[in-house]
Amino acid sequence: MDDQRLAEQLRQTGNLLDILNEDDWWEGDDWDGPTEAGVMAIPYVKYLESLTPEQHRFLRWRMRLFSILYPELKEWLQSWQLGHSFEAVHTKARRLIYERLKHPTSEQTDWINALIAEDDQNLPRSERRLRSQVVPMLSALLTQEDRQALADIAAQGMAQGVLQMVHVETSPSVAV
Repeated sequence: MDDQRLAEQLRQTGNLLDILNEDDWWEGDDWDGPTEAGVMAIPYVKYLESLTPEQHRFLRWRMRLFSILYPELKEWLQSWQLGHSFEAVHTKARRLIYERLKHPTSEQTDWINALIAEDDQNLPRSERRLRSQVVPMLSALLTQEDRQALADIAAQGMAQGVLQMVHVETSPSVAV
């Protein structure tokens, strides 16, 4: 993006970021190197540049996997009606599932590959046979200790919610 275009944008709207609303904002850019989001991205970019093509494929594979699993996990957990405890339980469950799939078995890898291939077909959700197996698979990944940890987090969150509500609803003008 050249300085002239940026100056014109600033003159028109007073905000350089408004240029990102245009469909062709990137067309004049001839930069073909990595794009960063500030100094904090430098270590991550260096990490990505250090990876082999096989490691890149593995990262993309995991990204695809979790882009399928995490929405299903969230929907499943929402069905538990956790109220105020949902966010804490959801965060812990995501971490547990991530850990359980850090080194998948060959059977899990085969199932995951089939799940991703099915997702690539863009079938209606009702026709995704493997997608309907995600929740049972997630449930099977969680150990008894994992389930207990989620239950403890949910109970703690519910207790905190009740205690906060009792505190808020107690009025100093009411004599006991």
